Amino acid sequence: MRTQIFIISLLLLFFHAGNAQTVLGATEEARDLYAMARQYLQKGDYANSIMVYNQVIQLEPKNLIYRRELANVYFLQGDLMRAERMVVPLLKADEADEETFQIACKVLSAKKKTDEAKEAINKGISKFPNSGLLYKEKGDFYTAQKKYADASKAWEKGIEKDPKYYMNYYNLSKVYFFTKNYLWAIYYGEMFVNMESFSSKSQEIKKIMYESYKFFMAELNNLALEGKNSRYDNPKDFETSLYKVYDNLRNVVTGGIHIDNLIMLRTRFLLDWNKNFASKYPNELFDYQQRLIQNGYFDAYNQWLFGRFDSEKQYNAWAQTHNTLMNKFDNHFRSNKLVPKDNQYYHDN
Repeated sequence: MRTQIFIISLLLLFFHAGNAQTVLGATEEARDLYAMARQYLQKGDYANSIMVYNQVIQLEPKNLIYRRELANVYFLQGDLMRAERMVVPLLKADEADEETFQIACKVLSAKKKTDEAKEAINKGISKFPNSGLLYKEKGDFYTAQKKYADASKAWEKGIEKDPKYYMNYYNLSKVYFFTKNYLWAIYYGEMFVNMESFSSKSQEIKKIMYESYKFFMAELNNLALEGKNSRYDNPKDFETSLYKVYDNLRNVVTGGIHIDNLIMLRTRFLLDWNKNFASKYPNELFDYQQRLIQNGYFDAYNQWLFGRFDSEKQYNAWAQTHNTLMNKFDNHFRSNKLVPKDNQYYHDN
């Protein structure tokens, strides 16, 4: 049992404190208590988690990680005074990691100490300039201030600096859907569902993507009807290049969006994109989709993305008929995840 708890504590160390210089758990007793505190937290048992964190801090009073984690539990419990008291002094420590600055910003923002919260998150970004986590928190901070444009800029910067951090894609997909920027709602949404694939958030974003395709293709048809689609004739950047390809494919979805013509639209998009723009704008998402086509999984992938939102009944019938394919796709998908690449950020915000 003690060996299992030790293994858990090591996994938690790598996940929660990858950038901290402090060594987590100089003794086996401290490591065991840390794992117990985390387990209580995961069950929502804040009182026991706080008690055990206090015990482990008594064993290793100079360990920043334990204090930072305790501050977070205080925050989740709603004890903002203790949370502030615990986390603010940690900001001056050389060992302060990304999560320390994140928690400090959350706590200070919740206490309406706006200037101090902003100073904490900016200090963290100064120390960790490529932290998607901190840019995500900065966007959350601006959202709480109802400064939505600033929030979007922070999340965009997070994707530019740290493309492998997934939550900035989630936030931006939602923001762009509600602000009717459907192209980017689709693009960032698909990045997110490939990175966090089996959660309630994933289902939420799949729905946003499906609805965004409807509005986006309607928008393109409206522009064409008004004679305004000529703006895409000579695309100058990534965004207008995407518009150009989709505009050329308007007639693929005649009669409205449904799963069959959506798969056709996305397949034709890849063909045209690879022919005209792929060399200028290398893109791992589109390369990933192309590999799915080559491996025979693109239809299954699109059914996984959109099938239920088109028709639950038809999706279930399709999945039952193609049961072997769906099982193979599921195994392939889980073992061949999309990993965004650096230097492929093309969105001028």
